[in-house]
Amino acid sequence: MVHVLTGDKGAGKTKKLISMANELVQDAKGHIVYLSNSSEGMYQLNSKIRLVNISEFPISSYDSFIGFLYGMISEDYDIETIFIDNLNAIISNDDIVRFFVDAKKFAELNSVKFVIGAKCEQTAQEGLNIEYMAV
Repeated sequence: MVHVLTGDKGAGKTKKLISMANELVQDAKGHIVYLSNSSEGMYQLNSKIRLVNISEFPISSYDSFIGFLYGMISEDYDIETIFIDNLNAIISNDDIVRFFVDAKKFAELNSVKFVIGAKCEQTAQEGLNIEYMAV
C-alpha cells in the first residue's frame, strides 16, 4: 500500500509523518525506515526508527533512487514500512506519478508499506490505488 500526504510547503507534512512513524513503531513487528533529504526531525523520531539522510548518498536520478530502495530491501528483509519525507527534493516533480506506480509494485513484491510526504496534486491513474491524505 502507498499512502501519500499532500499539502503545500509548511502545511505540516513532516510533523505528521514523524507522528505517524512514532505511532507505528509501537506495534511494528519489523523495521521502520524514515528517508529524508536532511537530518531534520532526527530527535523527534523514536530511536527504533532508522533515519536515513538521503543527501549523504550519491542519488542523482530517479533510477538511482529506485536502486537505493531495492538495495535497502536486499540488505534488510525485515523492513515493513518506509516513510519518505519531501519526495519532491529527492526526485523531480515530473517523476512523482511514475514513482507512485513503481512504489506500488515495489510494495507488493516486497511486502512493504510506503508513507510519502510530497507536494503534489491527487492523480487518478488506472489500476493505481493510492490513498491521499491532505494535511
